[in-house]
Amino acid sequence: MEYIYQWLVRDDTFAEEVYVKYNFCKLRILGIYKDVSKAPLASRVGFYAMEMFFLLQIGTIVWDLAGVLNDIGLFGDDMCILVGLLLTVCKKWHCVLNINELSECVEQLQTYHERYLQRGEWFVRRMRGQDLQERLLQDASKLLAMVLASCLMVNALFSNGETLILRATYPFSTTTTFGYGCVFICQAVLIVYVLFCMVLIDCIGAQILSQLSLLFRMQRREFELIGADLQLPPDGTLHGDETLRDEIHNLIASHQQLLSFCDRLKRLYEPNIMAHFVCSMLIICLTAFELMFAKGDPMQMIRFGAYMLTAFFQIFVWSFFGNRVTHMSTGISDATIRCNWIVLDGKLKKDLRFTTMRSQKPFIIDVYWLFPLTYETFIAILSRSYSIFTLLRTMIE
Repeated sequence: MEYIYQWLVRDDTFAEEVYVKYNFCKLRILGIYKDVSKAPLASRVGFYAMEMFFLLQIGTIVWDLAGVLNDIGLFGDDMCILVGLLLTVCKKWHCVLNINELSECVEQLQTYHERYLQRGEWFVRRMRGQDLQERLLQDASKLLAMVLASCLMVNALFSNGETLILRATYPFSTTTTFGYGCVFICQAVLIVYVLFCMVLIDCIGAQILSQLSLLFRMQRREFELIGADLQLPPDGTLHGDETLRDEIHNLIASHQQLLSFCDRLKRLYEPNIMAHFVCSMLIICLTAFELMFAKGDPMQMIRFGAYMLTAFFQIFVWSFFGNRVTHMSTGISDATIRCNWIVLDGKLKKDLRFTTMRSQKPFIIDVYWLFPLTYETFIAILSRSYSIFTLLRTMIE
């Protein structure tokens, strides 16, 4: 129990770096890191070899897809997997193309982390709580990925060589022991690789949003502490000395910098979130469609049920943290009202008034001005998925 407590609450690495930076460094496993062009030739060859393997596996599924166009059930099966694989490609190459900017943003989060570590016990306690949430998110994502991998593989494991993990067509026979064994290993490696990519990349994105909500919460506390140790002088003279003025102006400038930083991250992640939500909507629709065809086949129902659950979980996580950022961003206005502003002179009150007015407008992570990352969007995606599923079912019937 002592070890578990230390791992959850008193992890020594917490004081050194923000958790998202720890995960961001793991992208090196995928061959994604800053200044990759200067990496050894063997490392770059390994990265592109894995990409070629990935594309070849996608090609086998597309080949099979072309041969089952007249069978709506098998067509939906292939499309479910293909959409997930293409989403992985989009997310991974989004990281590859924006790795330098992502690295700068993570370093900025590390700077904020180090700054608030020096601010006192209240701030450290909140940071530990957020760190724990991010670790639990990582563990939950890993667990769900393992469940999905097991559900995808178990049918093939007990089929006596009659069923592949994923529907695919190869230029050689898969009915022989050697052929089936090679295909089984390749598809197992593909599944593990895809799920590792998705868990790592999605957790980094969610943890970045988690840190943004934490930063708004920290700034809220800083504004609440304005004038906390000051009292209204008996002679009516209000406080406005240079030290207090610099402190308040630095807080206001820090708030503006945080908003600019959030805008930068929003623009950076827009392609990622757009691809994710569109593909997840298709996956939910197609898996529901396949579940309708899988009545009486428990293995297929478990397979597609786990796949649908994964899509639900991913959308919910993005919507949850996006909604939290929006909620926390409006807390600054409450903090400026609750602070001891009555002891400040007229100029400082005016500065705080402008900050209050600005922070009453929530910071919303909207994707290309089309939809915000909120619970309402999560519900809307589920509704659209169900509408598409109903349309497809009506067309078949």
